[in-house]
Amino acid sequence: MNGPPEGESGHQALVARARELRAARDHPPAEYPVLLDAALAELDHAIEALRLAEEPQGPPRTPGTKAAPHPFKAIFDHLPWPVILTDGQTVVRRLNQAAAELTGLPPGYAAGRPLAALLRPADRAALRAHAAAVAAGEGGRSLPVRLPGLPDGPLYATLTGIDAPEGRGRDVLVVLAPAPGPRIATRTGDRAGPASVGRRAELTGLLDRTARALLDREPSAAALGAVAGLLRDGLADWALLDLGPPDGPVRTAVHGPPAPDDAGLEKAFLRQDPRACPVAAEVMVSGEAVVEQLTDDLDRLGADESGAPLMVRADVTALLSVALTVPDGTMVLGALTLLRSGTGPPFSLLEAGAAEIAAGHMAVVARRSGAGGPGVR
Repeated sequence: MNGPPEGESGHQALVARARELRAARDHPPAEYPVLLDAALAELDHAIEALRLAEEPQGPPRTPGTKAAPHPFKAIFDHLPWPVILTDGQTVVRRLNQAAAELTGLPPGYAAGRPLAALLRPADRAALRAHAAAVAAGEGGRSLPVRLPGLPDGPLYATLTGIDAPEGRGRDVLVVLAPAPGPRIATRTGDRAGPASVGRRAELTGLLDRTARALLDREPSAAALGAVAGLLRDGLADWALLDLGPPDGPVRTAVHGPPAPDDAGLEKAFLRQDPRACPVAAEVMVSGEAVVEQLTDDLDRLGADESGAPLMVRADVTALLSVALTVPDGTMVLGALTLLRSGTGPPFSLLEAGAAEIAAGHMAVVARRSGAGGPGVR
């Protein structure tokens, strides 16, 4: 499970949120107003905690009156607006049907995971800071947030504190409303329909192009790098290709947007040792694909030479990493990692399957060319 454990101390949670805010400094200046508000909220929270620590402790605070659970659940589930109940660290306790349709998350999957991880990286620290302040009794507030895959503009999250049952303090009720303007569409994922059929046809065409590219070239690392570029064009904003055994892989190719906002990011990815990229290292050791949508782990891609998380620099909202595994499954010759950023939607299972097929073709070429080295899983 992502996010701070429920039993984590307030100090540890504050330190974690402060780290997120520091990392967010690498975002464009346009992001600063929301982040500044979040930093001020954290400062107010810390000041109040210090004040309470210096005061004599009185009798324990009596929790608010419990609400009857069944009526609450019925009303909550049938509200027409997207509503999510979280704790002070944004860990989801419950979301209603409207919120499930908006986010594309089944309620059973979302429960226990941090709501902040669903947002674009620049907005995560802000939501966590404000949720902590609301849970601490510092009043409700509203802030803009952005969900990947909803490109029509930000939503507005209104946060309100409510007394939690069983004496666990205060929870945070989050209501999501679209900004004025065009209606924000819900996600469709892999549901059957014209869009799904069209996407299948696009992926079939992409696999045909990658197969032809591998057949038309002499087996080499350069040929594999060119195919990684085709997969970036069809599936992602960034493609990273690592070749070699798990104990000594080499970052062979990096393909990014034609005009990236961060001009030095491609070089930062190229200079990285793949063993310092946790998700790629994990895939090369296990041979299993990794598809991540709800992750707020800033270290999943490692850091640049200055220590800045590459997840933040690339504004990653979804990642997919697949192993280059030979057909008999005995050898892993590298990893292909695809990244989506900004308002890009999460990777679907259909897209993950297409990437694995392409990686299998690439593994055959890597073994013939010797580009993958002698790595055995």
